[in-house]
Amino acid sequence: MFVELKDLVLPNQTVAVAISGGSDSVALLHYIHNARKIYGFNVIAINVEHGIRGESSISDSNFVKKLCEKWNVKLFSYQVDSVKKAKREKLSLEQAARTLRYECFYDALNRGLCDKIATAHHLRDNAESVLFNLFRGTGISGITGIAQNYENRIIRPFLNVSKEEIQKYVIENQLEFVTDQTNFDDDYTRNYIRLNILPQIEKIFPEFEKSIARFSLIAKTENDYMNEQAYSAVCKENEIVQISLPLHPALLARASVIAMKEVGIKKDWEKTHVDAILTLADAKNGAQTTLKNGVVAIKEYNKIVFTLSQKASNEQIPFGIGNFELGNAKVGVSLINRPQNLKDELFGDLEKIPQTAVIRFKRDGDVFTKFGGGTKSLGDYLTDKKIPLRLRNFIPLIANGNEILVIFGVSISEKIKVGENSTKIIKFTKEGV
Repeated sequence: MFVELKDLVLPNQTVAVAISGGSDSVALLHYIHNARKIYGFNVIAINVEHGIRGESSISDSNFVKKLCEKWNVKLFSYQVDSVKKAKREKLSLEQAARTLRYECFYDALNRGLCDKIATAHHLRDNAESVLFNLFRGTGISGITGIAQNYENRIIRPFLNVSKEEIQKYVIENQLEFVTDQTNFDDDYTRNYIRLNILPQIEKIFPEFEKSIARFSLIAKTENDYMNEQAYSAVCKENEIVQISLPLHPALLARASVIAMKEVGIKKDWEKTHVDAILTLADAKNGAQTTLKNGVVAIKEYNKIVFTLSQKASNEQIPFGIGNFELGNAKVGVSLINRPQNLKDELFGDLEKIPQTAVIRFKRDGDVFTKFGGGTKSLGDYLTDKKIPLRLRNFIPLIANGNEILVIFGVSISEKIKVGENSTKIIKFTKEGV
């Protein structure tokens, strides 16, 4: 049996072999320990006692300890309570044990005990994983199989090696190992697949493991491509995440998951959330759906925007000369000399603004006389200017009653425009939302 390790572990790195004491992990530790001088890396071992089988489990960990002492391999041991975690978080015992096991692996990596964790997953494990996910109704990502090199931190050197090859290696090298009796308990979902389904498949398709490996590799290639396309459609700027449209539903679904994670929904999102986002693609401008954690998705012309739901303040500030803060926006009103060009920025005639004017946000019933003439509702005017609905309630305004005189950062009303006889010219500036 030959396994190429040069692309998995670099010289002078330390690889920690996850060893349970079973034949597969013992074979892996033996193989990697013997190969360390050839490739120039260091080897340690990690054992996790899952707290499931009582004295039997502890006995297996003691076996691992003695084996590592015999082979002069430094061992780091962990003890976890999978039963307690399964009950507390309503997980299957399999899920709880796997989660805790990988928490131990990442603890070792993050503490700098090693550079890589090597697990003994092999060709049949990959087939089992693909079928398990398929039966659960997974998407394409679930049938891509087990990664041989995950995040360049978790490696599976035996992934393309058959169980029979590993067993032959164990016999040839006279390796001692222990047997976990739960491996033969088909009450566990994966064990049922391994013990009852795979042998029946093998009778009809002797090469099924290799066939599934080829299938999962094709699925991974196509899945990676679709992910690249989905990521390219997602853009994040400050706290706002958006998806560019149009986008094929298959890519939009992926982009929606990416966007939700980017805006803070790291987990617990559901298919119903994705379906709601897909519906927005064909909805009218301004349509929105509420997701989780206060996040809303809004259809804005040729994009879907993800942002935290916000409510505008009802506060108002008496109009005057100076700098003001309203919500997250900062606005300025300053007296200036007559500029040569009145088109580049927003200017107005101070004497045309009533003393009763205030600085505030949008309210129902607001109207605006656009520059050049013509009065319409403020909402309709902002629609004409293609101002997104989510921003309209947060644009600072100068208002006198329901008459809007200035939309900071957008336009001024015809009613306060600078004329030839204007002597007190003011400039309007805005920062922030």
